[in-house]
Amino acid sequence: MKYLIGLVVLSAIILPAKFVIALSIIVMIIYTRVDISLLRLFRRKSIYFLFTIVVILQPMIIGEQVNQFLGINYSAEALINGLGMFCRAIVIISSITLLNRRTSRENIKAFWKRRGLEEFDNVMHKAEEMLPNIKLEFNKVRIENTSIRTILKNPAELTAKIIYSFLHKPNNLITNKLNEEIK
Repeated sequence: MKYLIGLVVLSAIILPAKFVIALSIIVMIIYTRVDISLLRLFRRKSIYFLFTIVVILQPMIIGEQVNQFLGINYSAEALINGLGMFCRAIVIISSITLLNRRTSRENIKAFWKRRGLEEFDNVMHKAEEMLPNIKLEFNKVRIENTSIRTILKNPAELTAKIIYSFLHKPNNLITNKLNEEIK
């Protein structure tokens, strides 16, 4: 199954937009037969935002607007390319989600070990430990800088507050090993 998913992602990237639209419909039908929860992807606002930008706004701006729908000029070529981009995004996001759900943690560790990252567990543990801190720092910045004027007046301060969570002394094994080797 994982090789089939890789082939689907590769073909979604390589194929022209005209073929990707049909491929994505077939792939999504097959994926939903395997795991129906993949349809939750369409509950996200970001998918509709992507659709609006790529499929609705892009044909009105890019290309030669020779077609007309309800008095709005648009480019048919840009519309097909936008649909192709949207379908590529849906197929790739669904493929990665399905692959993550179907792959065990041991297989993921073996994959990264073959790529030269033997300390994958430590890296994942540190990432899982840091993610709540990063989210907390982002939320603090959002709460403190609620007005647009404050953000525009002090962009350097805002940037410093956002990256603050990254600027601390690490305590994991990999970094300590690297620091000892450098000394």
